[in-house]
Amino acid sequence: MSEANAPADVVQRAAGELVPVLRRLDRTDLADRVTAASARLKRPSTVVCVVGEFKQGKSSLVNGLLGQVVCPVDDDLATAAITLVRYSEDAAAVVRTRTGNQPASQQIDVADVLDWVSEAGNPDNVKQVERVDIGVPSPLLRQGLVLVDTPGMGGLGAGHAAATLAFLPFADGLVFVSDASAELSGPEVEFLRQATELCPTVLFAQTKTDLYPAWSRIADLNRGHLARLGVEIPTVNVSSSLRAEAIARKDRDLNEASGFPALLANLSSGVIEPARASALGRSVADVRSAAQLVASGVDEEIDLLRDPSRLDEALATLAGAQQRLEHLRGPGARWSTIVGDRIADLSNDVNYAFRGGMRSVGRSMDEQIEALSNPKEWDEIARDLQTKVAEQVAAIFHSVEEGRVRIRDEVIETIQEEDLPLAHSGAGRRTIDVADLWEGKSLDDKKGSAAGRAAKTGLTGIRGAQSGVMMFGMMGGFLPAAAAVFIASNPVLLGAGALFGGWQLLDERKRKLTTRRQAARSQVRQFLDDVQFEVANEIGTVVRGVQRELRDDFTQRLGELQRTYTDTARQAQENAKRSQADAGARLAELEGIQKALANILRVAESSLQGAPG
Repeated sequence: MSEANAPADVVQRAAGELVPVLRRLDRTDLADRVTAASARLKRPSTVVCVVGEFKQGKSSLVNGLLGQVVCPVDDDLATAAITLVRYSEDAAAVVRTRTGNQPASQQIDVADVLDWVSEAGNPDNVKQVERVDIGVPSPLLRQGLVLVDTPGMGGLGAGHAAATLAFLPFADGLVFVSDASAELSGPEVEFLRQATELCPTVLFAQTKTDLYPAWSRIADLNRGHLARLGVEIPTVNVSSSLRAEAIARKDRDLNEASGFPALLANLSSGVIEPARASALGRSVADVRSAAQLVASGVDEEIDLLRDPSRLDEALATLAGAQQRLEHLRGPGARWSTIVGDRIADLSNDVNYAFRGGMRSVGRSMDEQIEALSNPKEWDEIARDLQTKVAEQVAAIFHSVEEGRVRIRDEVIETIQEEDLPLAHSGAGRRTIDVADLWEGKSLDDKKGSAAGRAAKTGLTGIRGAQSGVMMFGMMGGFLPAAAAVFIASNPVLLGAGALFGGWQLLDERKRKLTTRRQAARSQVRQFLDDVQFEVANEIGTVVRGVQRELRDDFTQRLGELQRTYTDTARQAQENAKRSQADAGARLAELEGIQKALANILRVAESSLQGAPG
């Protein structure tokens, strides 16, 4: 057992000991919660995105990490399909397609994936593939790791980079791939700079070192480019070909030369272990809260068995607590009012902040358009616009999550003022299937430039998250797919580039330049209006979801607490009717349970001290 796994194993054993105790006490509700916490601890979901330009070796790198060929490697460009690879006992693949608004799925052989995600097998994405989910029995993925092989980003230009950057706050890690044929481009370096501000762990994998003898010099140049921008990220030089050959030959030295052991070590320390620690903290909190809840009832019952004269006083105390709980579970409870008021405040605040942020983006764009003098500058403005909008979208949902945490803490403090033992637990984030990470979208071919139409090969909308996805794991859909589409592909924005094509910026054409600038401003405003419309709607949906989550969670926990008081009172009354021998047997049984719960709580407390909440 490794040192990293030791705390998780200890907590899992404690959870395994707690479940039978809870079932023995007829607390199946708490037993189910602890069982779920134990399952989460076994395989905390961890998402790592593999991102880069076309044909830089992303799919080969994913195959190298897994030690088997899973993602197709082909000379043709990939379609607009995300390939999501997770653990499965048996190799299997599912293709997700959409015709109009009708989604569909189809199970296929893993060997046939190439027919769906390559340009040769699916030209122009005629099969309407959104993504392909692949399950493989890989030891690396068994830990809960999910690898996302993304389509090429087409020059990291407007749209693709922006949509990816908007998702990064919700990913556990990013592996940026660029081959050793040339040093990093300006857009690549800028993308990495922004990615380090948004994602907890970013790794740079320089691929194809076996093909380019000057890879070491290129690596030095790349480190210099990143250092000048203050970007400090682990850099690993890898060869997928050497990795495949090493696995085939079972050659350890060749495997070391491939660079993959170093890449795997960086993923383990920077992504997998932090995800385990986060899952440990949440699971420990669930185990501790369940154990504390039943321990209080067991302690009270033992005290009454030892001193039956306290029965009337204890029953009166329990009745008072039940009455307070009954009020707290009603619609007029103070905590319920707090949730409603704070949610309304949160909705107003985030909407106001988002409108202000978009207004600031609009003013910045106006200034840049006023200085616009040639067509190339429009590309830079478009990229800057989409990146800033993506940042605003990500920031606003970050604010929603921060608000959710504040409201939750305030509700707990309010309930504790009622002298009721409602402890902070690890229930703050829900686990959501990572299959909902993305929905692919297509562009309107009737609008936009040829470059815009070609961009459909990499276009992705973004939806959903899971427990390891940093701040928004509790939300079923945090980033609106429609907003992501606008960020990546708004036809008006794509068409705006054509306004400046073929400019002959001579003095006598200043009037035409003024007209084109005005048209550009109009289209930018339309783009911002579209994004605001979609995001404002999604903010309302997400905030309402937060309100329901808080309401349902606290209602459930208050119900658990009320049941504890009810069971304790009922059991005390039954014990009062027992014969002396039966009461002694019951006391001995409870003392054994009390000892077991005390041991479980000691394990939970010691584990919680070193685990994040």
